[in-house]
Amino acid sequence: MAVTGFAGPSEPGAAAVCFLEKVRAENLNLEPGGDTALAPQTSAQKRREIARRLERLGSDLGRDPLEVGAVKLDDDVAAVLVRKTGGFDSSQWQVVPVAMVRRGEEWIAAPVLASFENTDTGYSAMVRKRLATLEDWMLREQVLDLEKLREQSAERMRRKIAESLPFATLRSFTPAQAAARFLSACGQRNPPEILGLIGGLSPTLPHDWPLRLKAVDTAVAAASEVKHPWRLLMAAEVLRALVHHDEDGDRALVSIACLDPARSRPHATRLGIELVHLELSKTTDGCWRIDLPGNFLQDEENPGNVTDANPAPDLLDAFPAKLAALYPPSPQPTAEQARKNLLATLQSANPSALMRCIRLDGDSADARKACVRAAHIWWALRDPSRVRNAVPLAIHEDASHAAAACQFFSARDPDQLDLRILYFEKQADGWLWTPEPLPETEKSLRAWTDSVQAKRWQDEWQSLILAECPNLESLPESDAPAEEDARKLIDSWLRAIRAGDVMAALRHTARLHTPESSSTLLRNLGYEMTGARRHRKIPTVTSVRRSGIWTTVSTQADPDNTALGPIYPVIATPAGPRILLEIDWVASPNRSRDFLNKTALERLRKVNVPAADALQKLFAEHQNQNTEAGRGITSP
Repeated sequence: MAVTGFAGPSEPGAAAVCFLEKVRAENLNLEPGGDTALAPQTSAQKRREIARRLERLGSDLGRDPLEVGAVKLDDDVAAVLVRKTGGFDSSQWQVVPVAMVRRGEEWIAAPVLASFENTDTGYSAMVRKRLATLEDWMLREQVLDLEKLREQSAERMRRKIAESLPFATLRSFTPAQAAARFLSACGQRNPPEILGLIGGLSPTLPHDWPLRLKAVDTAVAAASEVKHPWRLLMAAEVLRALVHHDEDGDRALVSIACLDPARSRPHATRLGIELVHLELSKTTDGCWRIDLPGNFLQDEENPGNVTDANPAPDLLDAFPAKLAALYPPSPQPTAEQARKNLLATLQSANPSALMRCIRLDGDSADARKACVRAAHIWWALRDPSRVRNAVPLAIHEDASHAAAACQFFSARDPDQLDLRILYFEKQADGWLWTPEPLPETEKSLRAWTDSVQAKRWQDEWQSLILAECPNLESLPESDAPAEEDARKLIDSWLRAIRAGDVMAALRHTARLHTPESSSTLLRNLGYEMTGARRHRKIPTVTSVRRSGIWTTVSTQADPDNTALGPIYPVIATPAGPRILLEIDWVASPNRSRDFLNKTALERLRKVNVPAADALQKLFAEHQNQNTEAGRGITSP
């Protein structure tokens, strides 16, 4: 007898949620006997159609949590409603109907939503009637359940907001405290708190509440792609501080200064510091409510300044001191330690820690320039459209000043020198970085900085950056590295490439003793790092082959095409197994890639012809194996 109820942990409801989690994670095995009840006789064309539908569903589900709604059981089949109600905008909510089939002790989802189509559930008239009843129930209840949820949306919203921001806490805030909590909630992308602070707990919701709700939901869902002006309050890379607040009865105004490294230019007239003015009003229940500026509620991105055409200089002048209070300077005992600390901080996920490397007291205009310059240098290394890394080359110091030469490695121009001089000053409490060095600092170190920028330095920097990359004057006569060692090396290499860590990646490589080896190795490293940005996942090792002095490792970056991917040659060196990266081979049917593969082997033939022939044979074996795997052929 069919019953309606709610699923327990081992019931079809939990299995339906697990199925949808795999759909949106793109981790669903759609083969017969896999993660669905797909019938083996289902045609290839129908499987492709089902796969496309599920791909669209995974995109629609987004990242919101899923919860089990109503469940209707009928012996070995069931119908489950799964709710997606994570956001506060009920227009984005969904109720997903999932048909379930029991196989032994397990419940498995049918591959087509709200249907038992393409499953082996029987074809008798009685079975078809049972299945039709469940399918009708799913389609009818899907609509009714969604309507019911939307009717309850206001109460659900208030309950969730109150769990995160109790009414008593909200009522205790001053305007400045409310604005500070709002900044924190935006930075943490905490929708309940954001909504509570813009009126979500008010007895009467603001007249423009749908616009506020939609704007917050869109901004939070955008994650790292959040647009201006919300970006100023939410992006992790934006430095922000409350620089002014004023209260007059039931009205208040709070000003927030924001420095966005992506929009700042170190020598621009306007130094990339923008002001966000938030008006607050006191509601009838005694709480301060933030009323967002109009451009925060617009659908389109506002590329201009959030506030006045000519922001108040006194508010901008207050910004460095406010930042210094939030991130007090952390002087280092030596210039070398200050350099190490700075380079590590320049690779951090946001520039707030960078403010601890500099001193922001003294003249406010100079301090503002220092903030912007520091943020600009940080962004030069962290811009997601590029792969860059600060590599230390040398350091020089006198009693109270120091200069460090760094190569700003770029994956776009990996064999080109981009020399940057970073200056440090010593005071009574230790050494700190000076993004905008004083004239006397530059003057005291000019002789050294002039020497490192001379032509001799231009020729030596590659040797410095490749110091930990073994230079093979001849190929080794020892046996090839063990398969397991080569696999571990490539796994570690792929992680370093993904992280954009130049020096860690170079420690996995070796180079030939030829005039062009250094430049070729760095260029190939740049290609690898640029290519890693195109894939959402780290490539996987597909096969390892070993012969003579070579162990070759094939990888797969595109899960839909096993015939494509780099094949890495690994060789034994005194420092252990290393990748000979300048001999790069990518399995590909395209002619230009074939030409590059042959060119790489010709480079090796100039050093050792038998070794090049042996390596070419291994490459060919990998490519044949990968091609056969892509066609579904099992190699003997």
